Amino acid sequence: MKDFLTEEMRTEFEKSIKIGVVATIGEDQLPHMTVLSTLMGKGNDQMMFGKFVEGLSKENILNHPKSGFLIMNPEKVFWTGKMTYDHFLKEGEDLVLYNNQPLYRYNTYFGINTVYYFRLKEISDQQTLPMGKIILNSLKILMKKHRFVEKNIPPIMKPWAVKFTGKLDTLMFLAYLGDDGYPIIIPCIQAQSAGSSRIILRDDPYRDQLSKLKQGMKIAMLAFSMSMETVLLKGSFSGFDKRGYGFMQIEIVYNSMPPVHGFVYPETPIEAIDF
Repeated sequence: MKDFLTEEMRTEFEKSIKIGVVATIGEDQLPHMTVLSTLMGKGNDQMMFGKFVEGLSKENILNHPKSGFLIMNPEKVFWTGKMTYDHFLKEGEDLVLYNNQPLYRYNTYFGINTVYYFRLKEISDQQTLPMGKIILNSLKILMKKHRFVEKNIPPIMKPWAVKFTGKLDTLMFLAYLGDDGYPIIIPCIQAQSAGSSRIILRDDPYRDQLSKLKQGMKIAMLAFSMSMETVLLKGSFSGFDKRGYGFMQIEIVYNSMPPVHGFVYPETPIEAIDF
């Protein structure tokens, strides 16, 4: 781990075509993840991202500054790290920089209106997804996941989310809170849904990182596609069995896609309004 950004990192992070994931801590003290492609470095010891829609992640950092992040480029090279929220600005050179990017410069509906700044705590060296191992473990999960499906229970995920999280080409990221209180993000591309109530994963190929997960630990999993479809799931981890299989028992489903963010499960009762 480093406590500074290299020139190579800053150059990679400035690119618009990348995946940026930020993990924050919610009011429920659980990790919360958001896709933020505006995440990039500033200088050699800061990170920043621009806000173009409202969401819980921006609220979370105001109350709980400790955050984690992952940045991945199209070549499947990625970096993970930790950062601490510092301040935000609604004007300045960085706001102009963001809004001059092609994605926002010609966007009638969304523009960057706020830039959030973080102090970098640490960042990993670059890593590359081991796609051979990921594909192998994806197939193993595909063959075994029917054994983990719960029967005769009320649905938790909607049918769309079950199908989306069960696809082999959906990207999955896992987050948990480390001993120092910072969220930690691990790519779990091989993870898949088993029915509407569980997400199945294996401890391979990131056994060292995933070994930190203990039975009963609260975790979050973000499912993401390159067409910008996302769903965030939170729940309790089962622990890994002797064969390296484990699952998250889903307790919360959150729609993180714009324009309307919100909780899907548990469902919020609709209250009548008297006029």
